[in-house]
Amino acid sequence: MKTFHSLSLSIGLLVLSATGLARAAEVPQGLFVYYGTAEFVNTNAGLTVGPYYNAFDCEQALDAAIDNAVSQGYQIESVKPCAGRWSFKGSLPELEAAPYTVAVLAGSPDESLGVAHALLDEVALARKTYRIDEYEAVLQAIAQSAITDPLRKKDRRDNK
Repeated sequence: MKTFHSLSLSIGLLVLSATGLARAAEVPQGLFVYYGTAEFVNTNAGLTVGPYYNAFDCEQALDAAIDNAVSQGYQIESVKPCAGRWSFKGSLPELEAAPYTVAVLAGSPDESLGVAHALLDEVALARKTYRIDEYEAVLQAIAQSAITDPLRKKDRRDNK
């Protein structure tokens, strides 16, 4: 039965990918990208969405992916909300670098879905309340200028 569920989840995610709901761009180099993950009860199965160029798109993909997994009978054990990571040399960023994992304490797949969505909604609200997207945009601009002008020559010319 677990094999059937794993196969069903894989097929479901493939369908989502084909329809564009879970589609992400290929891994960019030298950019800040977002990934989110979920793990399930009593199985080694899990899912990862990303890379996405912004948190909102990643959150939407993670929501769709966990909806699909629960519809296939999986119960969510934990989620790592979408968080940004730097990507260099075309390789996948370290996914274990997520700042936290949220445990989903529930007694059934449907209950786990409701709890997971509520927790992810709280994370999205915190991002908005504390203007994290703006903060990350400033950090990205600083990092991008360090890549294109590592010795900060432009800044020195502007300050003369």
